[in-house]
Amino acid sequence: MAIVNLKPSPLVKSGELTREFVEAYAAAQNDPEWLTARRLEALRVFRDTPAPQRSDELWRRVDLSVFKLEQVIPAISAGVSAAPGAFDGLIEEITASNAPGWALHVDGGLVQRYLDPALAAQGVIFTDLATAARERAALLEKYLMTECVKLTDAYFAALHGIFMRGGTVLIVPKGVHIQQPLRAFTRMSAGRRADFNHTLIVLEEGARATMIEEYGAPGDASPAESARLPQALYNGAVEIILAKDSQLDYVSIQDWARNVYNFTNERANLYENATLHWVNGGMGAKFTKSELQADMLGAGGTALLSGVFFTDGRQQMHFDTQQNHIAPACKSDLLYKNALRDESRTVWRGNIRVFPGAQKTDGYQANRNLQLSRRSRADSIPGLEIEADDVRCTHGATVGQIEPEPMFYMASRGIPELDARRLMVEGFFAPVIDRIPLEETRNRLIDEISRKIG
Repeated sequence: MAIVNLKPSPLVKSGELTREFVEAYAAAQNDPEWLTARRLEALRVFRDTPAPQRSDELWRRVDLSVFKLEQVIPAISAGVSAAPGAFDGLIEEITASNAPGWALHVDGGLVQRYLDPALAAQGVIFTDLATAARERAALLEKYLMTECVKLTDAYFAALHGIFMRGGTVLIVPKGVHIQQPLRAFTRMSAGRRADFNHTLIVLEEGARATMIEEYGAPGDASPAESARLPQALYNGAVEIILAKDSQLDYVSIQDWARNVYNFTNERANLYENATLHWVNGGMGAKFTKSELQADMLGAGGTALLSGVFFTDGRQQMHFDTQQNHIAPACKSDLLYKNALRDESRTVWRGNIRVFPGAQKTDGYQANRNLQLSRRSRADSIPGLEIEADDVRCTHGATVGQIEPEPMFYMASRGIPELDARRLMVEGFFAPVIDRIPLEETRNRLIDEISRKIG
C-alpha cells in the first residue's frame, strides 16, 4: 500500500499518514466536527485503497514512476504562501470585468471575493469552502463528497477528501436566473507543493447560472523554467448537482506550471430536464489525469461536454470520460479536441453506458486529434455499453496531421507558414472555443494556443 510520507511533521510516525496529523490539519482550517470526521473517513478509505498500478486498465498507459508522492507535503498551515500584493493586477482585472460574483483562491486560501448584493438578496450562495463549512454547514454536509464525487471513487479522490481546502461553493435557489458569468480563479504559487481545491455547484429547481473557473500559476516563468521547479501536486474535485429544469454553463480552464502533476475527479448529476454545457480546457501541467463523469438521473436531461487541449514538450494528458444514461429520454454529446506538438502525448478513454430501462437515449462521443509533430502520440479509446434496445449511440475518433493543400493555398496568398499553422490550429479548436460564453476567456485561450504554436 502506498502511503504519503510526511517526514517534516513530528505527528507522522514511521512514514505513515496518521490520524493525529489529519486532526491537526483540520484544526488549522477551523473545521467543524462533521468535516473533521469526513476527513478521517477519507483517511480510512485512503489506507484501504491500493495505489494505481500499470495493471489497472485505467492506468496501464500511465507511468508515474517519476512522480514522488512522498515528496509532496501538504501544509498544515491555512495561510497563503504568495507574497502580499502578488495578485493585485489580477484583482484589478477581475473587478474591471463587472462580473456579478468572483473569487480568487491562492494556495488553498481565499484572497478576496465579491457577490452582487442583489444576488445575495435572492439567496444565492457564492463563497469559499471554509466559509461554507462554518456558515452553511447543513447544506455543505449534505452535498460535499456524498452524491457526486465520493471518497470511495478512487485513490486520488480519497487523498483529496483528506486534504480538500479552498475552492468555490455556488448554490442557486429555486427559480433564480443569474444572467452574467460568475468567475473563480485558483492560483498556486511557485513554492507551493500541493493544492486540493474543491468546487461544489448546486442549482435548485428551475435555476440558471454560468460559471467560469481558471486555474494556473502566477508569474512570468517560461514552461522550461517552471519545469525545473520541484514536483508539485494539484488534486482537485468538481461536483455539479442540477435539479429539475435547471441549466448550468460551466467552463474550466487549466494552465498550471510545468512542474505540476494534475489529478482531478469531476462529476455531474443531472435530474429531470436539467441541462449542462460543460467546457474543459487544458494547456499546462507536466502531467494530467482527469476523470470526468456525467450521470443522467432524470428523464429529459441534456449534457453537452466539450474539451480543448494543447500539449507540447513532453507533456502528457490522460482523460477518462463516462456518460451514464440511467434515466430514459436523455441526451449526451461529448467532443474533445487535442492538438499535440513535440514529444507530447494524450490519451482519451471514453465510454457511454446505457442502463436497463434508459430507452430513447441519444448518446454521442468524439475525440479529434491534430498532430503537429511526428513524435507526438494520441491514443483514443471510445466505448459503448448498452443495456437497452431503443437507443441511438455512436462514437468516433480521428488522428491526423495538417493537410498540405490548405497550407499550400495560404502560402500562395502570402501567409507565412507559422501564421498559417496558427490559423489551422485555431480553426480546429474553434467549434469548442466558441462555446465559451465570455470573450475575455476565449481570447486568453486563443493567446495561449498562439504561444504554444510559437
